[in-house]
Amino acid sequence: MEPIKKLFQNSFFSEIAQRKRRLESLQRDMSKFFPKELISLVEIKNQIGKTLVVEVKSSVVAHRLKLAENQIINAINTKLGSESLNKIKIRMTIQNKKIDKRLVDSPKPSIKKLKALADKISDSPLKVALQKLIRSK
Repeated sequence: MEPIKKLFQNSFFSEIAQRKRRLESLQRDMSKFFPKELISLVEIKNQIGKTLVVEVKSSVVAHRLKLAENQIINAINTKLGSESLNKIKIRMTIQNKKIDKRLVDSPKPSIKKLKALADKISDSPLKVALQKLIRSK
């Protein structure tokens, strides 16, 4: 068990842990300045120079954050006493939802037309492809 502990203490993992602690403290410090209804919906990702990079999951939250951007920046700059921020960059995360194939109904008339077409044509790669397409639906 001791070699594994030493592995996680090397410089690569310590840099990752240090970055994680920095982002957590940035999230904790900066979330004081966000509107209360947006605090749990906004995740601070980084601060690059005078730009604060945040991530949101919906366009509604991004819009509300953009509307309050000037007030947030002014509050942060007055609290810190200097112009430490001049912009908030908002990124949206895209949540991919897996679509259940059983729930998606394919149009029945088009499948009937494909079957009729596959029956009419002679054996060819097109006929094989049509039959595979019909079977998958």
